Amino acid sequence: MTNKSISDTVHASIDIGRVRAETAAAERLLNAYLRETGAADPRLSPDDPRLGDLPAEILEEIAGQGAPMQVVLEATGVVLLGSVSYYSPFGHHRYGRSFWIARNDTADVTRIGHCRELAKALLNELAASATLPLSRTDLVDTLLSHLENSLEKTRTYVERSLREGRSFSQLSGAERFSAAEQSLVYGHPFHPAPKSSQGFSAEDLRRYAPEMGASFVLHYFACAPEIVREASVGPDAADESWIPAGVREAAAQQLGPSRQHYRLIPCHPWQANHLKQWEDVQDLLDSGLLVDLGALGGNVYPTSSVRTVWDPRHPYFFKLPLNVRITHFIRVNPLDQLERTMDASRVLAFLANHMPFSAFTILLEAGYRTIAPAHVTAEQREKLTESFGVIFRENPITAPQDDKVPIVVAAALEQPPHEEVPPIIEAVRMAARQCPHLSWSELLEKWLRQYLEMSLVPLLWLFVEHGVSMEAHVQNSMVTLRDGWPVHFYVRDLEGVSIGRTRARQQAMFQNRLAEDSPVLYTEEEAWNRFKYYVVVNHLGHLIHTLGCCGSTEETALWKIVAEVVHTSPALQNGKDTLLDLMRNEGLPAKANLISSFHQRGERPLYVTIPNPLAHVGGNV
Repeated sequence: MTNKSISDTVHASIDIGRVRAETAAAERLLNAYLRETGAADPRLSPDDPRLGDLPAEILEEIAGQGAPMQVVLEATGVVLLGSVSYYSPFGHHRYGRSFWIARNDTADVTRIGHCRELAKALLNELAASATLPLSRTDLVDTLLSHLENSLEKTRTYVERSLREGRSFSQLSGAERFSAAEQSLVYGHPFHPAPKSSQGFSAEDLRRYAPEMGASFVLHYFACAPEIVREASVGPDAADESWIPAGVREAAAQQLGPSRQHYRLIPCHPWQANHLKQWEDVQDLLDSGLLVDLGALGGNVYPTSSVRTVWDPRHPYFFKLPLNVRITHFIRVNPLDQLERTMDASRVLAFLANHMPFSAFTILLEAGYRTIAPAHVTAEQREKLTESFGVIFRENPITAPQDDKVPIVVAAALEQPPHEEVPPIIEAVRMAARQCPHLSWSELLEKWLRQYLEMSLVPLLWLFVEHGVSMEAHVQNSMVTLRDGWPVHFYVRDLEGVSIGRTRARQQAMFQNRLAEDSPVLYTEEEAWNRFKYYVVVNHLGHLIHTLGCCGSTEETALWKIVAEVVHTSPALQNGKDTLLDLMRNEGLPAKANLISSFHQRGERPLYVTIPNPLAHVGGNV
């Protein structure tokens, strides 16, 4: 290949990267805006009189890309024009390549040349139609900066995927697991800035971003027992098996005889460099209460959440704090989240012995460890605790691995830039080859039923029987595929578990495993609404859209299968009132990621109500 052709290839890849990043960003912006403002269907009929004033060349371009669409921004007097290439009843629309802006008071129609212009129009509308305590300009500019951060990083990830991407469906063992975890290029389908990570430089991305195929060695600190705070799901809080044996041995050599009793805390290398700049941390190091051990152990791999890392040789994942703003908020581990996680894990460890589902596994959190020095102020202690706190999570994927390793569901649903279809569609096609006697619709129904029986049914059972609501969105869920068929389902990350307080009291707080003031306890309504959002809206909504859109099947027909599975499951016969609400309530709660981000409420998100597809197909339960 000549130098010129190499250069042309690089530039073509960069152009494709930019186009695909902007296409994904525009889709997420519009879908979030439409969902959160209640504008379910932006399409216009081809003979709509509102199209009559548009120039012929624009009408022709729109017609060539899909059905004409219009989004009216009333407060700012702006109309967005474009096309819908795929209409989703649940709001996962796909759009044409081109958009235009028109103003109500003029005949001018201007082509949108950059996603920033589209974002600015939507954000100005939010600002103009809201009562805000903060500066509208500042709020718009802040979210625009997050969006541009996300857009630029998405472009980087797309370009890398086009150059180096591999199909993880063709891999096995550790390679399959890590490739899936590190394949999420575009991110959350209803978030305005799903790949924003403010605090990471370009070099940090190369070193630490899962999307860049990163792996690295963790940094360790040794802590005097008097400053350590820790808890365990079992009776022993000082479980040194949480730390790899090789790390313990290397640390023992560094610490010497007088400090062998010190506890070890793993730390993300970026976080370690960040923390060592703090005066409070320097004081702890100078006093000897904290010892900087440096990099220890083998390479770990960041998973799709960025700050949770996987060691293929160790029985625990590490959920690490990272003072980087990823999407909504800075990803540290505050004490209430640590305690909520452990309370949830204790309850679920108890319930695991009573669950009648062999293909369903909850990955428990074995414990947490952090520091909480008594001699500092409460504010200092809180900051240190959340910035050192690490959670140790069960790891089902340790060496030697076989072909039965699970993959994160979010990765199965996202179409990689270098692939023609999402991995879940590849799996269904593989399953179809084993069943040539079935039509495509029959095969898809059988596949979806099998998936729902080992995911939705156990998740509903936990709530119906025990009031336990899992935060089983697509990034917290993993599925094992064998010959294309789903055979095992996993849920991870228990920080988002919510348990209905009334039900917990009825069950004697699960044999005294919870206190009345446990942060895992919510009202029954809150716990149920969280279930409906994370499991039904986020998880099933994304799954069914992907199967419908990429599998050439009506999404409504797939929702009908969901309703039938819930209706006929023997495991759910005790949950009549709950299931009636799920099947007949016209609305479902959905997190308003765009509006919440705009109002800088990432940690206290707003919710909106969206149409419930099950209410239209569920029949009588």
